[in-house]
Amino acid sequence: MRASFTLGVAFGLLGFAATIGQIVALRELLTVASGSELAVAVVFPAWLLWTAVGTVVGGRVPAPRRPDLFAWLQIASGPILVGSLFLIRGARSLIGIDAGELASVSQLLGIAFATLAPFCLISGSLFTLACSILASRTPAWNRSPGLVYGVEGLGAGVGGLLFSLALIHWFNALEIALGVAVTLWLSGFLLLRQEQGLGRVRSTLVLALLAVLVVALAGAKRFDRATRQWQWPGFALIESRETIYGHIVVVARGSERSFFENGLWNFTVPDLLSAEESVHYALLQHSRPGRVLLLGAGVSGSLAQVLEHPSIRQVDYVELDPAIIELGKIHLSAEATAALEDSRVRVHLRDGRRYLSETATLYDVILLNLPEPFTAQLNRFYTREFFQLAASRLDEGGILSFSASAAEAVLGPTQAAYLKDLHDTAASVFREIVLFPTHTARFFCATAAGALTTDPDVLVQRLRQRNVRTLYVQDHYMVWDLSAERQRSFMAMVEGGEDEGVNTDLNPTAYFSNLRLWGFQYSPDSPRLLGALKARNVWIVLGAACLLGVAAGLRWNSLRVRVLNSVAVFGLTGISLEILLVFSFQVLFGYVYAKLGLLITLYMVGLAVGSLTMSRYPKDEASVLRTLLVVQALLGLFCLTLIPLVTYLHGRPEESLQHLFHRETLSLMSLAAGFLGGTHFPLANRLLLAQQEQVGRTAGALYAFDLLGSTLGSLLVGLVLIPVVGVLQSLAALALINVAAVLILAIRSRERQAVLVETQGPS
Repeated sequence: MRASFTLGVAFGLLGFAATIGQIVALRELLTVASGSELAVAVVFPAWLLWTAVGTVVGGRVPAPRRPDLFAWLQIASGPILVGSLFLIRGARSLIGIDAGELASVSQLLGIAFATLAPFCLISGSLFTLACSILASRTPAWNRSPGLVYGVEGLGAGVGGLLFSLALIHWFNALEIALGVAVTLWLSGFLLLRQEQGLGRVRSTLVLALLAVLVVALAGAKRFDRATRQWQWPGFALIESRETIYGHIVVVARGSERSFFENGLWNFTVPDLLSAEESVHYALLQHSRPGRVLLLGAGVSGSLAQVLEHPSIRQVDYVELDPAIIELGKIHLSAEATAALEDSRVRVHLRDGRRYLSETATLYDVILLNLPEPFTAQLNRFYTREFFQLAASRLDEGGILSFSASAAEAVLGPTQAAYLKDLHDTAASVFREIVLFPTHTARFFCATAAGALTTDPDVLVQRLRQRNVRTLYVQDHYMVWDLSAERQRSFMAMVEGGEDEGVNTDLNPTAYFSNLRLWGFQYSPDSPRLLGALKARNVWIVLGAACLLGVAAGLRWNSLRVRVLNSVAVFGLTGISLEILLVFSFQVLFGYVYAKLGLLITLYMVGLAVGSLTMSRYPKDEASVLRTLLVVQALLGLFCLTLIPLVTYLHGRPEESLQHLFHRETLSLMSLAAGFLGGTHFPLANRLLLAQQEQVGRTAGALYAFDLLGSTLGSLLVGLVLIPVVGVLQSLAALALINVAAVLILAIRSRERQAVLVETQGPS
């Protein structure tokens, strides 16, 4: 009994350590990728592919060495995880990426594949070793992979929940990784003692490793700061802080203090040019601004600039992460943060979009002072739905202002298409839009015609009347920068850009346009390649691939090939649904980071329950084949069911979405998706083991195909489906893929079942 319990804990720690390790590594690599979700599309394939290779390797280990090897690998995996963090942090400096510089896709791939390989190879090997160990100790040997899959899923759920609810609030990444390493050491140590005992040499070696881990854990805060400095060559690291919303870094160069979130530059102080231009052009557009809403980066100096206008009566400053303000008060001068104490200022610590949906205040000017839609999270502040919400909170003659990167003289086709996307999206809501051509394109939007001006003389007159003290927003600069000829030329370039459509919550075209713009910095051909990813082309390729798959299925006599294809499709669909549910939650509710742990945990719990359930049922091979076919069809139907559900939630009023029923609907869908995803592995396992009684190799092959499908799914959804066709069509595409898998699996299945009935008797 004690031995079974120890093994069960050890198997559960497979998922526990892998999930926490994956989250920690992903957060670390997000800083390398400057916060872009492209990191997810790069990290997941690297993680999954190396794990798949590990499962195949583990399945070929000779049986007598498995219990001993499992324990030693589990002990070694912890220090290797810690070493991976060190490699990730030093990677930018090693390959010559400067602080604040965007890494290219090839650089991200190289870093991810190089740094994650050791831990993932061991993690995958441990899974197939666990399946072989359990098979040798249970009468139901052919169910062992399904049981290990389920126990691993439970461990993963516990790990994700523990990380999100506790670890991230109290410990830094290095402390978390070292804590996982100590836990894995303890599990491996107990297994070694239980299986064969420990000699003097081995005991000394194991205890020495524990001593190293404990010493490292005691000095983790010092080591964490030292290794963080590797990521910021040329800067002095002032502070690094992990929050539930991301990783905030404050660095210094001379008298300047720069704030980065997840590696993406947020603001620098002092930077009077950016602070003045982000505020005064917009406030000068209004004849007498009284109430102003500032969304983001108020401690950058923008808030102080707003208060320079004498007519200001109220400023609502909204910041999602309270750590930004807290660190600003600590590391910036009292003069820089004094505006926070002004009696006219009210600070709101919440998501800006959610604040807009709940407030009844009408504003004269709304300043969107956030980074561009470089990430899917930021994109929701540049969609038609957000603009509609902002327009509803503008008083008569009110103005919304936002900015995007541009060039003063000539716009390239990729940049022009990006700016046109933003312009057309705003134009779908606002009656009047003015676009100022400077080193940063500044958009001003009004619901009433005639509320905006393009005449720089009017702006100069208002600046003088208000007696606003400025250094860069001066009359001579405005007359030159905003001349009628420059405005006409700039607008012509924007209007001549390629039409990308309207950026919406569920179809984020601006996010995709920004990815194209990013890719152009490293490869002039990348915009052309990404530009070929049109919705029509995606559907043509996807439809052709499904037809070819079904046609090939007509020629496959091997049940093994059809089952492995089904497993790959389950893996692809499962991770795609997880990504789509997380993305949909972010779009609908705006605080996915606070719920990310729960969404992932519910998915993993569903995965575990589905796997454990099907490890015991059904009993005979004919029923297993029928059940696998039914579950595959149900998974496709589930994808279709989510389309009206997401549409319904997206169409609800903002305040209605906060009701418990609506807020937790996607959480329940995550649980259901996990359950359906978890049922396939034990079913497929028992079908293949009926043909070949090699548990390690069979489990390794199945898990490898599961992970390869997941790899393809993360790339397909993250880089193609969501940016190009949107959430709803992505769900339809997943349904189509599962329909093709059902047809492939069903081909000749009736003949196979007839053979099984003859040999086994009626089910």
